[in-house]
Amino acid sequence: MSSIRFVQQNASNATAFALKGVHHRSVIATSFSVMGMHRPALTLSAHRHYSASPVIQSSSSTTIRQRPIYICATRQHVGKTSVSLALVSHFTKRFGSENVGYIKAVGQQCMRVWDEPLDNDTNDADDEAGQYVLVDKDVKLIRDHFGLSHLRYQDMSPVLIPQGYTKSYLDGEINHQDQMADIRRAYLNIVKATKLRGGNHNNHFITICEGTGHVGVGSVVGSGNARIAAELGADVVLVANGGLGSTFDELELNRALCLQYGVNIAGVVINKVQPDKYDQTREYLTKVIDQMWKGPNGEPAPPILGVVPDRPYLGCPALADVESTFGTVLLSGSDHRYRHYDVGSNVQGRSIGMSMITTDLAAFLRTMQRQDGDARTIFICHVTRDDVILGFLAEYRRKTRRGIPFQSALVICTGCDDGGGNKSDIELSPEVCDMIRDAGPAGPPVLRAPGYSPADAAKHIRTMTPKFNANDERRVTKATEHYEPFIDFDLLIDRTTYASDIAA
Repeated sequence: MSSIRFVQQNASNATAFALKGVHHRSVIATSFSVMGMHRPALTLSAHRHYSASPVIQSSSSTTIRQRPIYICATRQHVGKTSVSLALVSHFTKRFGSENVGYIKAVGQQCMRVWDEPLDNDTNDADDEAGQYVLVDKDVKLIRDHFGLSHLRYQDMSPVLIPQGYTKSYLDGEINHQDQMADIRRAYLNIVKATKLRGGNHNNHFITICEGTGHVGVGSVVGSGNARIAAELGADVVLVANGGLGSTFDELELNRALCLQYGVNIAGVVINKVQPDKYDQTREYLTKVIDQMWKGPNGEPAPPILGVVPDRPYLGCPALADVESTFGTVLLSGSDHRYRHYDVGSNVQGRSIGMSMITTDLAAFLRTMQRQDGDARTIFICHVTRDDVILGFLAEYRRKTRRGIPFQSALVICTGCDDGGGNKSDIELSPEVCDMIRDAGPAGPPVLRAPGYSPADAAKHIRTMTPKFNANDERRVTKATEHYEPFIDFDLLIDRTTYASDIAA
């Protein structure tokens, strides 16, 4: 069984609709390097022959080719997608969106989208009118935000690893060769679509490959990031969180796997650096990388391509993140789904971005009435506090009548512990639920947290890592604008291009 058929089969079991098959078409009859072939670490002067690398410039005897750029992180939640956003944004403005490709070869969190056929497709009869496909959520984000309509969704997300995939792979139900063939065909389709749309052979064509987690993620199913980067002939950009000792330790671990597969590291991006330690971080990480990663024959170490200062706003969850955390949807206020809350903010040691309600109703009302129109607080209460819930709705209506903005939200927890370790769930009363729903999409945001106590809910909200959402345009735009100025794109291009004989 191929990886695509596995995902389709599980999707059809889990949904009421029928999901059409994903049909990949091999458009370039070329063979790739043998999977897992060990190659020595490459330097700038090394020539890497790869037939699918786009031609940038040419002379009578040589061409300058662009290798794909593979974005890997040292671990989860360090800003890999943020860096990918910055790269795609810069290169679409620099070369034109039709000259930029994007692929996330292995994805985990997927969503269902409608995939239209392209103008340059030689379509199979089954999908001339398009089809539904499952893709990684970051693929939809990148394609829709930057208008990469020359690429098909199915090519941008060739392999998905849902629950049960690993066991099926180890049991031999998923064929490794088929899995890698899906990735190869998808990448070649991306390259072909980009070349055809660009039209001018002197244009600069570039493909950004976003990895999943750290360099080794996916190894258990034979599709680790380093292995795929080697298969595609890509250069890797490593992304790590700011620091010194622990940062370099993580970089070194991930570099080792790149070396094992002969993957060239184009450079490093250091993310979420404390602004007051910005210069110190750049200086000392540059020193240690220069000292420890220099080649055996004196080849220069990979450079630091960027140091990005932390911006707390990007770590503030939106209500959509809270919905996802608790597996629920807003009962009211859905128009404000992408409103962000700084749940870590505090004044004089007291949290102002999030608050558990343990006081009586009068004290709670005084707290809300002291808030100005710009205040945003996620209040958390237990389902048994009907007084707090109704008081919250009443204060919203009072401020609305007076023309005062109301931006706070309420999370109602339904979990209950009898003290003996036995947990149960208390339902929100139908009467109160109807009153909440009557506030409508434009009303105050209210949602349930099924099975959670207020303390547990507060902990989950405070420690969650907000993820990008294709519909959260504000966060995506702010992240892109924040990252772009701190990355040296000219150096990245220099590090990922190479000369090749035309005869090759």
